[in-house]
Amino acid sequence: MSTLSVTQPLQRRRRHTPAFKARIVSTCQQPGVSVSRIALDHGLNANMVRGWIRESRRTDSSNLPAFVPLRPAAPQTLPPGSGGIRIEIPRAAGPVVVEWSADLAHQCIALLRDLLP
Repeated sequence: MSTLSVTQPLQRRRRHTPAFKARIVSTCQQPGVSVSRIALDHGLNANMVRGWIRESRRTDSSNLPAFVPLRPAAPQTLPPGSGGIRIEIPRAAGPVVVEWSADLAHQCIALLRDLLP
């Protein structure tokens, strides 16, 4: 009597180049893209791709300086009678003053629409 055994073929671990990983991560970071869909489309495990994304974020943030000093711009005020827009909002810590050139009133309106409900 002979014994017949069926063995599964040995699956080797695939290696992906850094360029391939970067391309997949970049694709996954596009707005409205599903990481799972990208992984399936490329025959990859979604958890592995999410790991590449985490690794990419860690690497990107470690290349940034811990602190970047910024110099505030000198306040610019509109000359009196220039026809500019001036909005003063009282606050407990002091008023917030917004001055805007009348030539760019459309930008001021857009800002107010974004700020006010």
